[in-house]
Amino acid sequence: MEQINKEQYRQHLFDKKEVLNNAIDQLKKEFIGINCVIDQIANDITPWFFFPEMQDRPVIINLWGLTGIGKTSVIKRLTELIGYTEHYFRFDLGECSGQYYDIQDSFKDIYDNCDGEPFIIGLDEFQLARTINEDQEEIDRASIRAIWDLLDCGKFDVINFEYNMSWFGKLIKKLDLVLYKGVEVEKGYITENEDIYWDIVNPDNKPEAKKDKKGEKTLFVSENELNSIFNMVDHLFLVKNDLQKKLNEMDGDQIVDYLIYLYKASLKPKTVDCSKSLIFVMGNLDEVYTMSRNFNPDMSANEFHRQSTEITVTEVKQALLNRFRSEQIARLGNNHIIYPAFDEKSFYGIIRLELDKVKKKVADTYGLEMLFDQKVEQLIYEEGVYPTQGSRPLFTTVHQIVNTRLGKILNEIYLDGFEAESILFTINERASEKDSAALQIDFLKNGNSIHYIIDQQPLVLGKLRQEKQNDEQAIVAVHESGHAILSSVLMKTIPEVVFSVTADSNSDGFVLARPEWNYISKKEITNRLAVLLGGFVAERIIFGEENVTVGSSSDLSKATQLATYVLYICGMGEMRVSFGNENMNGTPTVIFDNSSETVNKDARELLVKAEQLAEETLKKQEKLLIKMADYLSDKRTLTKEQVKEFVRQYAVDFDISEIIEDAEHLFYRNHLKGLVEKYN
Repeated sequence: MEQINKEQYRQHLFDKKEVLNNAIDQLKKEFIGINCVIDQIANDITPWFFFPEMQDRPVIINLWGLTGIGKTSVIKRLTELIGYTEHYFRFDLGECSGQYYDIQDSFKDIYDNCDGEPFIIGLDEFQLARTINEDQEEIDRASIRAIWDLLDCGKFDVINFEYNMSWFGKLIKKLDLVLYKGVEVEKGYITENEDIYWDIVNPDNKPEAKKDKKGEKTLFVSENELNSIFNMVDHLFLVKNDLQKKLNEMDGDQIVDYLIYLYKASLKPKTVDCSKSLIFVMGNLDEVYTMSRNFNPDMSANEFHRQSTEITVTEVKQALLNRFRSEQIARLGNNHIIYPAFDEKSFYGIIRLELDKVKKKVADTYGLEMLFDQKVEQLIYEEGVYPTQGSRPLFTTVHQIVNTRLGKILNEIYLDGFEAESILFTINERASEKDSAALQIDFLKNGNSIHYIIDQQPLVLGKLRQEKQNDEQAIVAVHESGHAILSSVLMKTIPEVVFSVTADSNSDGFVLARPEWNYISKKEITNRLAVLLGGFVAERIIFGEENVTVGSSSDLSKATQLATYVLYICGMGEMRVSFGNENMNGTPTVIFDNSSETVNKDARELLVKAEQLAEETLKKQEKLLIKMADYLSDKRTLTKEQVKEFVRQYAVDFDISEIIEDAEHLFYRNHLKGLVEKYN
């Protein structure tokens, strides 16, 4: 490479680097909470973006995440920022019908515009392209076969089934007929019996009089016909003129023979070369986002975020195995980017970003400054955030709270004469009602309020979150306090939060507590079961056996499942085997248990022992139970710090320092290392 070329190439790479860096910075400004994802995408596309000529197969990047987290929109915006808008082809695989040529027809655009060149493909809603159903039976998905060819080698065939094919065949037959009737052709032009040609090939355009001027000849294959033929076989010629020159070297029979050759060639598939492409596979995998089915708006966004960050590529591939064949999953490669769920900070960032868009639009259109205080942001969060549903519900809530009031604000300014320079949205606590928040909108000029209006914003989730202070809340308060106390005392785990009232229609209350360790050892099984039974036992202690409610059914089910699981499957009973019965489906991999006096008896005894432990512990901690339940009967929630304070003040014979904050080195590793030292 000459020095001048090296310098030019170096400058070319510097320019590319600047474009990509600017794109990354802009994406991070426009999309909140996914900086790590944006960095991963930027890192993975770098070889393709800088050196596409080195590729011999597509770069495949898989993006998996919850709905509304920013998969489709991020890639679309990325293509705009790096200058690939005209070379980005998105396919929604959820909209593919069963017809084989649906996607192939779309791929023709790639062949016509980007064949062999760098471009970007987005395969959206990829989970809907499944080739294995829920019963693990194969599905014939003819419509997406080209997709798998694309992912495999970057090349696929496109077959041209256009109406022109029928026209082409008829033209060849007509030209052969006129030759048979006496038309003669030399070097592409008709030399004898031209009238016969017009009568058979193109009677509607037959000239009225015979040409007299010297050199004015009729082409055997007209200009219009040549255009149509070239469009069907353009892969065989650089330009149309090459085809014209070829025909101008032939007589009539030679032209017909050559057109037959072209007709057959046009029927052959055209290979589309996508080896220089960048392919984004985008989809939702609910199987790995286990929290995705929980629509409770009171669940912690931070907890969902934490759970999502622990999802591994192995789990993704296992989930894909429920939808696709193993060899198809292999074609996706190992480049899997897993989107985290939004945490609380990210949701607030999205709220501010949306409010900034409103500010800019109003300022650009009306020259009016919009201001929003923190209470308005909090109202939008409380009314608009469903942690597993991403950003979309927030957009609707911003519209309801802010955009719908712009008309009223503009009327006050332009019709009633309150010419303000800026508008401040805040919450008037005194004017707020039980089921609505009072939005106070101040009209400011020179920093002073010249006018204000108060508009009630109906609360949807806020209404559901209001303290009931009735029997129902008292029952839930006692029940959830039982769980929280046993989690703290027996499992040494302070709950993250306790609710006695929740906006979720499927739950009266709940405790969010998770042991700091992921394994279950034999010694703690009874303790875990006791925690699950704690709500039922707490109700019995406080209200009496005859007043226990049916709200414990879910807890009892979970406790029974855990007890039978550890005994039947995990070998935690007297025998180290897996038990089962004749009602199980499929080939048994367990020892049948047909006697209620064996494993079933052990499971019952385990549950009875756990219930006794729960009762003994809660009776010992009765003061703590009553104090905590009393608080929760009036207030809807207890935070982790509040629970810890209750335990610190009222727990009997319990040292708060025993609470486990980090379980990475509780026992097993230290024990192993101790044994190693013993034998050194």
